[in-house]
Amino acid sequence: MGARGGYIADDRGSAARTGHSHSWTGQVPWHNTTRMNEQDWDNVATTFEKEIFNVPANDTKGHIIGWVDRLAVPGAVATDLGCGVGRTLPMLSDRYDKVLAVDVSAQCLEVAARACEGRTNIRYVHADLSRDRNGYPATDVVLCINTLLNASLEIRGALVDRTCRSVRKGGHLLLVVPSLNSALLTAYRHLQWNLRQGMSAKRAQKEAALNSEGLEHGIVRIDGVPTKHYLQEELETMLAANGYEVLAIEKIEYPWNTEFDAPPKWMKAPWPWDWFVAARRVR
Repeated sequence: MGARGGYIADDRGSAARTGHSHSWTGQVPWHNTTRMNEQDWDNVATTFEKEIFNVPANDTKGHIIGWVDRLAVPGAVATDLGCGVGRTLPMLSDRYDKVLAVDVSAQCLEVAARACEGRTNIRYVHADLSRDRNGYPATDVVLCINTLLNASLEIRGALVDRTCRSVRKGGHLLLVVPSLNSALLTAYRHLQWNLRQGMSAKRAQKEAALNSEGLEHGIVRIDGVPTKHYLQEELETMLAANGYEVLAIEKIEYPWNTEFDAPPKWMKAPWPWDWFVAARRVR
């Protein structure tokens, strides 16, 4: 589940933040609490497709499905960790002998099970990743899309540890996380836009400043919620410390209208992005 904010031009020519986001359009604050809040995700289960940005559907270069295909050897078992309403479950079910659909929300799992009715190789597991891993084994491939967003280092460290332990030794982790570089690029584009509107340099910088809490640690507010964003080098060192060899780090790029409402025509590449990581567990 992804995270990004958006902006809209206001009547002064400035760009003001909207409710646009890669992960939610309202504020689903589970990552500010000591645990993942099941009730928050239960409440959004029936409106998930409208409220939660669909990362796989917007992966136009096919990084996710490409690696899912590459790792789909006979007998392999896959896990969708934080599966939500099951957007990627058909893709995994078609390619792997068995699939574990793991989520904190019982309501999201019910929606996923109805959507995947007849797919007998999927097992649904109600589990809270903010607690110790339970109820499901380590598997060959784990797909984890924008779940490691918690602003708290203590909580996020535990989530990273449990995510990494969900992959068996020799298996692979396919990870999507928000990019800190992209957040900074968006702020720069915002600054450019303000200057082109005739705003003074001082005001343009002030209006384009990121709403952050600990930017040096990758914490940027999205729809008012502190959200963890990652550097490429941070991902490499984090995964190495957890016993992984990084095989690929790619950009899942999105159009500028995911960041701004009605972006100007001159605002083209480079595009905003999430990081996609493929890594193998070596210990």
